[in-house]
Amino acid sequence: MPVRHDPRTGRCYFRVTVKTPNGKKLRLFGTPGVPGPYHDLAANETGAKAAEQRAIVQAFADAAKAANPLPEKPEQKEVPTFDEWFNGRFWLEWVVGRKNKPTEVRSKKIIYRIHLKDRLGDKRLNEIDVGEIARFRAELVQSGELSEKRINNILAVVSKPLKYAVDCEVIAKAPKVGLFKVERPEIVAWDFAQYARLLAAAKAEGPEWYAGVCLAGEAGLRIGEVKALRWREDVDLVAKTITVNQQTRCNDTTTPKGRTRRTIPMTGALLAALRRLETIREGFVVRNLDGSQKTDGEADAAILRICRRAGLPRSGFHRLRHSYGTHAALFGVNPWRLQAWMGHKRIDETMLYVHVAESHHREMPEVVRNAAIGETDPDTRIVRMLGARGSHAAADATPMEGTSVVSAV
Repeated sequence: MPVRHDPRTGRCYFRVTVKTPNGKKLRLFGTPGVPGPYHDLAANETGAKAAEQRAIVQAFADAAKAANPLPEKPEQKEVPTFDEWFNGRFWLEWVVGRKNKPTEVRSKKIIYRIHLKDRLGDKRLNEIDVGEIARFRAELVQSGELSEKRINNILAVVSKPLKYAVDCEVIAKAPKVGLFKVERPEIVAWDFAQYARLLAAAKAEGPEWYAGVCLAGEAGLRIGEVKALRWREDVDLVAKTITVNQQTRCNDTTTPKGRTRRTIPMTGALLAALRRLETIREGFVVRNLDGSQKTDGEADAAILRICRRAGLPRSGFHRLRHSYGTHAALFGVNPWRLQAWMGHKRIDETMLYVHVAESHHREMPEVVRNAAIGETDPDTRIVRMLGARGSHAAADATPMEGTSVVSAV
C-alpha cells in the first residue's frame, strides 16, 4: 500500500517507487504536510494520497526539466562605438576586404575625419537611431557650406557601417538614412569648333600630350585610364583598337571604374597621334622621359596649358570624355554600343549623353558629314565621323552651349 498508517503518531504517510520517462526509478516518501486530528483516520489517508500525487507530478516535472534544460541566455556583449567599429572590423572586412577603389578609400577617410569623428565617433552603434541621424542631417544643412550631394555622400558613409553591423549581428537594426533627391547635373562638352582648337593646341604642346588628349577625346578614356595605358598590353595598331584594362588615380593602379575592361575602335586622328610618338612600343603610352607614369598634377597642369593656348575656358580632361560621348550621340550612335565604348555599368548613364545631344542639337560640320559618305557599317561610320572633328574645317561649326557644371560620368 503506498499510503500507510503510523500507529505511534496516529498519522498517515506515503511511500512509493515510480519510474520516470527517462527510465530512472525514484523512491518518494512523505506526509500530508498538514497535521490532522489523530482520531480522523480517513482525513489523514486522503491528505497522504494527495501529497503522494503532488510528489509524483513534481518528480516527473523535475525529470523532464533535467532531460531538456533551458538554453542559457548568451552573455550580452558591449556594443562598440562608431569609431571602434568604423576603424576596426568595418574598415578591415568591408573597405579592405572588398577592395574598395583608392578614390573611395580616400573619400571615406576624409569624410570620417572632417564630419563624423567628433560628431558620432564616441556614440555606441545602438545609440545612433533615426532621431540621431535626423539631428546630424539638420546640422549639416544648417552649416550652409555643403551641397545636397555632399550631404548625401556623408550620410552614405554613416549608413554603410551601420548596415554592416546588422549583417554581423552586432546591433538588431540600422536606422533608415533618408537621402536628398538630387538631379544629376547636365553634361558639358566642347562644341566642334572648340574641340578642333583644343586638338590644335595639344599638337603644339607636344606629341605626348597630344596623344593623351586624343585618347580622351577620340576614344573617351578617363584621365586615369590614359595614364595607365600600355603599348604591349592595351594598344593594337593592326586591329586599330584600344583596350582599357586599368587606371591610375592617386598613385594607385587598379581596374577601371566599374571593374570591367572594354575595347574601343581607334579613329583616324587617334591612330595618327599614336604613330607620331617617338618611342619603343613598350611601357606606358603617355609617359615621362624616364618611362615613368604621368602624375595627376602633371596631367592637370598640361590640360590647363592646352586650354589657355587654345583660348578656351579652364577645364579638365573629363570634358574631353564628355565631348566624345555627346558627339557620338549627335552622330546617331547606337546607345548600347556607346555604353560599351564608354564603359558604363548602366544604360541610364549613357542616355544622359543622348538627352544632351537631343536638347542641344546642332548642324554637323561638312567635313564630318563627308566622312560618313559611302560607309554602310554603322559603327565604322560613327568612328569616321568622330575622327573628322579635329579638322580645321570643323571650326566653322555653330558652337554648342552647355551649363557650368560637369557630371562625372
